[in-house]
Amino acid sequence: MFKWVFKIGVPIAIIAFAVATAGYLRATKPEIKSEPPQERVWPVETLQAHVGAVQPDWTLYGQVLAGREVELRPLVAGRIVGVGAQYRDGGIVKKGDLLVQVDPFDYRSFLDEAEAQRVEARARRREIDADYKGARNLLVYDEGQAALRRRDVQRREKLRGSGAGSVKALDDAKMSLSENEQRIVDRRRAIETGQARLGQQDAIIDRLEVAVRRAARDLVNARLTAPFDGFLVDADAELGKRLGVGDRVARLIDARRLEVRFHIGNAQFSQLQSGAGFKGRTVQVYWQGRDGATPLKAVIERENSEIDTASGGVDLIARLADLGVGSALRPGAFVRIVMPGRSYENVVRLPEAALHHKDTVYLIEEDRLKPVKVSFIARVDSDVLVRGGLTNGQIVVTSRFPEIGPGVKVSGFAKVSGP
Repeated sequence: MFKWVFKIGVPIAIIAFAVATAGYLRATKPEIKSEPPQERVWPVETLQAHVGAVQPDWTLYGQVLAGREVELRPLVAGRIVGVGAQYRDGGIVKKGDLLVQVDPFDYRSFLDEAEAQRVEARARRREIDADYKGARNLLVYDEGQAALRRRDVQRREKLRGSGAGSVKALDDAKMSLSENEQRIVDRRRAIETGQARLGQQDAIIDRLEVAVRRAARDLVNARLTAPFDGFLVDADAELGKRLGVGDRVARLIDARRLEVRFHIGNAQFSQLQSGAGFKGRTVQVYWQGRDGATPLKAVIERENSEIDTASGGVDLIARLADLGVGSALRPGAFVRIVMPGRSYENVVRLPEAALHHKDTVYLIEEDRLKPVKVSFIARVDSDVLVRGGLTNGQIVVTSRFPEIGPGVKVSGFAKVSGP
C-alpha cells in the first residue's frame, strides 16, 4: 500500500511544484516597454565628382615580331675557309661583319684572267685605230696625187691635140691616174673596214668590262657579310663545308626593325577611326620579362591585311623605336601595350557600381540619397564615363545595397577625389 502511494504521489507533487514555480515567475517578470522602430542607416562608399576631359588608356596584349628578316644565302659556290667570330645561333652582328668566307682562289683567278683579256683587247684596239688613222692619212695623200695626175693627163691631151705629144706619153699618164684612183678606192675600203673593226673591238672590250665586273663581284661575294645590324638564327655552316649557290647559311633579324602586333575589338577600332585615326599614335610597350623597367615606345604604322574571323577585331602593328643590337628584346616576346584611347569632353568617370539601370546615379544630400539621371558614354575597364546631371564636387554613391533608392538614409565614408 505504501509503495502504491509513493509511486503516484511523488510525480503529482513534482508537477504541482513546477506549476507553482511557473506561476510565480510569470507573476514576478519585469514589464518591457515597447519603443518605436528606428530608421536604418546604410554605410556606403562615395566619390567626389569631377567633370572634365578624360582620355582613358587601353591595356592590350601583343607579341613582338621581326619587322625585317632575311635568309642569308651565298651568291657563289665553294668551300668554307672561314667564319665570323659572331657566326652562331643568337650571335649579334653589325653591318659588314663577316659571316662566312668561301675559298676565293678560283674567283681571284677569274678576275685576273678577265683583266688580262681586257688589257689585250685594248691593245688590239689601239693597233686597229693606228691602221685606221694611217688609211685616212694615205687617202688624203692619194687624193692629192690623183689631182696632180689628172692635170697631167689633161696637159698631155692638149699636147697630143697640137701634135707635140706622143700617144705613149698620154697612155702612160692615164695608166698612172687609173692606178692612183684604184688605190683611193682601196684606201676608202680600208677606212670603212677599220671603222667596223673598231666597233667590233669596242664591243669586245665592253664584254670584257662586264666579265671583269662580274669576276670582281664574285670575288667580293666570296665574303658573305651582314647586310644590317641584327641577331643570327639557324647558323649551321662549318669550316670545310661546301656551299652551293642558294644554300641557306643563316637567318638575320634586323635589330632596329622590331614590331608589336596586338588585337583590338571592333568597338575600340571604331572609336579610333572616329577620332584622329590610329596611324601615328604612340603607345607604351611593357615587356613582362622586365618588371619595373622603363616602357618602350612604339608608333602604330598599319593594320593587318586580314580581319580576325573569330573575334571580328583587327590586328594593329606598331614599330618599336630606339632599339639596337644592345636590346634584350627578341621576336616572340609577349608584351603589354598601353594605348591612349579616345578623348571625351565634359564627362565624369565613376566605378561601374555607381551606375544604376544604365542612367541613374545617387548623390548624398543631407545624409539621404538623391537620384540623378545621366547619360552613359563609354566603358573604361571597370569604370564608366557618364555625362549630364552632375557638377564638380557632388558626392556620388559608388556602392550597392539591396534597399538603395531615393530618400534612403546613408553614412558616407572613404571619400576620395575623382579623376
